[in-house]
Amino acid sequence: MTLRLEVPRKLKPLLQRARYKGAYGGRGGAKSHFFAEQIILRCFLGPTRAVCIREIQNSIKDSVKQLLADKIAKLGLQSEFDVLEAEIRGPNGSIIIFKGMQSYNAANIKSLEAYDIAWVEEAQTLSQASLDMLRPTLRKPGSELWFSWNPRYKTDPVDQFFRKRPPENSITVSINWSDNPWFKDTPLYQDMLDDFAADPDKAEHVWNGAYGAGLGAILAKWVNKADREGRINHDVLFDPEGTDVEFSADIGFHDTASWWLWQRQLGGFSVLGYIGASGMDADDWAPELQAKLTEWGIPHNRLGRIWLPPDARAKTFQSKYSTVERFIGKFGAGKIGMVAPSKKSDQISAAREVIDRCAFHKDRCEAGLDGLGAWEFEWNEDNNVFSREPLHNWASHPGDGFAYGCQRMKEAPPPKESDKPRHLEVGPGNTFTLEDAWATRAQPAGRI
Repeated sequence: MTLRLEVPRKLKPLLQRARYKGAYGGRGGAKSHFFAEQIILRCFLGPTRAVCIREIQNSIKDSVKQLLADKIAKLGLQSEFDVLEAEIRGPNGSIIIFKGMQSYNAANIKSLEAYDIAWVEEAQTLSQASLDMLRPTLRKPGSELWFSWNPRYKTDPVDQFFRKRPPENSITVSINWSDNPWFKDTPLYQDMLDDFAADPDKAEHVWNGAYGAGLGAILAKWVNKADREGRINHDVLFDPEGTDVEFSADIGFHDTASWWLWQRQLGGFSVLGYIGASGMDADDWAPELQAKLTEWGIPHNRLGRIWLPPDARAKTFQSKYSTVERFIGKFGAGKIGMVAPSKKSDQISAAREVIDRCAFHKDRCEAGLDGLGAWEFEWNEDNNVFSREPLHNWASHPGDGFAYGCQRMKEAPPPKESDKPRHLEVGPGNTFTLEDAWATRAQPAGRI
């Protein structure tokens, strides 16, 4: 019997044997169809045990069982496979089961030790704990772990695993609808065109595999817009002819502190850098901020204000002094300011308004932008709606620090053209006239 499988050229590297295989991208790239056909093929060619996994699987309807059944029918193998209620059995003792990682613990996951393949579908939702538990469990010689996902955040464990720190003996492929030669023959092609016309930001995630802006996302849509418009680049640098720079911060007790560095510009703001870490107190942060100014080419005398969050008066870094008092001791009272208390909804509104006028240094702000992309509202399980309060996790620190900065930037508008210093240059190309000099002279007090 001859089986003919059509595979997009972009996915051919995954036909090789490897311990880890990853395929990521938007809808229509055929990555799920590819892995489903490969599992059926492996089970048909020889005894194979495969487990198809999702992070959460409340019922068999949540699994890829129907997709596998469809592939069996498409390949004409109905006589070789028994599609049962909770599993699929194939020739020579092959078996395919379907599980959610939430059903496993350190004891019962050992039942997967003798399996040949674990395929994790929708792997962007896989937790770090689940990934750490699954990897050492499949220990049979030659066993493989497959992952397919549509990127959500850079910080998702599967994204970090394959795209930031790819392991040895791994193959990773990026594939989208444009890499699928059969996509335009399906109804999905018009769906894709309609989605891009209606909501380009959402369509970039759904169809082109861009990092997502989910329903509960607070700023991801605006971050993606800034990227599309070219406002995230390497040219966002300190302007020595511009205003003094300012830090905005979120400081948590026994928690992460986040810092954004701003410079007001004509009509907007340059966000020059981001710093975030945990386990540091004011005595640690003061030299760290100064070191970053030096690293980023900013004279220390060009530091304007450090804006601390409203609760900095009460919070301490494990000392008898408040955060405000400790920073005043390091930088002086004239350098320290407090952001006015406000509602969280007002802070988010300020962030959404100001971010459209921001340009970010690509590398220095990368970690902070990852946080803004992942900042999201908390999901209320009881009411099945998103809360009005952000989820308190790692992303809330860069989110809060940025929002506090946006409040200050909004309260004190950027400089006008007339505020920018003008210098008289002598030379053949100079067009500065005496009338210009007279118009820009300093006016005596009380005179018009």
